[in-house]
Amino acid sequence: MTRDPQALWYPSPFCTEGRPEGAPRWIVLHGTAGGSSATNIAEWFRNPGAQVSSHYVIGQDGQIVQCVDEDDWAWANGVLDAGYDYWWGWYGNPNHVTISIEHVKSSSDNHDRLSEEQKRASFALIQRICDRWGIPKRPGDENGGILGHNSIAPINLADCPGPYPWDELWAFLGKKNEGDQKVGGIPNGWKDNGKELVAPNGIKVVRGFRDYILSHPWEAGNYPIETEVALSPVELSNPSLGNGTGQRFRWAALKWTASKGIYLSWIGQEEKYLREKLDSLQKQLKQLQDQLAAEKGKNHAAEVETLKQQLAQYQQAAKQALSALQPLAK
Repeated sequence: MTRDPQALWYPSPFCTEGRPEGAPRWIVLHGTAGGSSATNIAEWFRNPGAQVSSHYVIGQDGQIVQCVDEDDWAWANGVLDAGYDYWWGWYGNPNHVTISIEHVKSSSDNHDRLSEEQKRASFALIQRICDRWGIPKRPGDENGGILGHNSIAPINLADCPGPYPWDELWAFLGKKNEGDQKVGGIPNGWKDNGKELVAPNGIKVVRGFRDYILSHPWEAGNYPIETEVALSPVELSNPSLGNGTGQRFRWAALKWTASKGIYLSWIGQEEKYLREKLDSLQKQLKQLQDQLAAEKGKNHAAEVETLKQQLAQYQQAAKQALSALQPLAK
């Protein structure tokens, strides 16, 4: 069991035991759009008419109530709207890989700003959760992080969580260390929109080094010395590869002022990303095969064959890409 030591335990029955996709990788922030206190909302999460829950609720007085164990998944993020951030499509249900935090807001449109007590409690809880699970302390992207419910439901819940002091949160999570370094977070003078990190000299940093910079101490003056984003030969020869939104995998060699140790970390992250994607496809294939076996009267053969072809294509691309990465580590 994983419960926060500073939270009141007030369990909801509307949750599912275990995490089929492994440890949580994102924290999703919500606004309640109604309610008067954390226990008031937690009581609603016990109501048979609710059929919904969140891991945590934070009241305007700063009280934290926990309704679902962090090892289990709450019923807060299961509905995807058109236009959702693409990585949610990799999972059958975003609840599998998220921890949800509700913030009590009495207005139905979530326009209330957090009280000072609520803000302090929220920042500290987020920090503790990130430390427990290794969740990146930065804006959420395909590799994890922290974001709002509107990332999952940008149409029906575009106003969730409503106003949230994001800049203050990043500053809190990226407290200064010695010199001009931050312990994670966005370095001074850099900008990040959740997908691209932009150095003060205007050069954009995407997958790989971006994730490393945002989750480790980084000197603000250590810029990339030239534009580093490029498509690999594998991508150029396989234009259909990608995630359905036009973004492609990137594993081209980068030229940085950074050390070899950081460069090797980037290579390791690229390899981990590819292996996770293949693992996800293999799970989907098994689920379809199991469904085909269980529903003998229905024909899922075409779906299985399509997924097999997609899996084979990714396997071939990953094999070539991983082979290309190995010389870079020497």
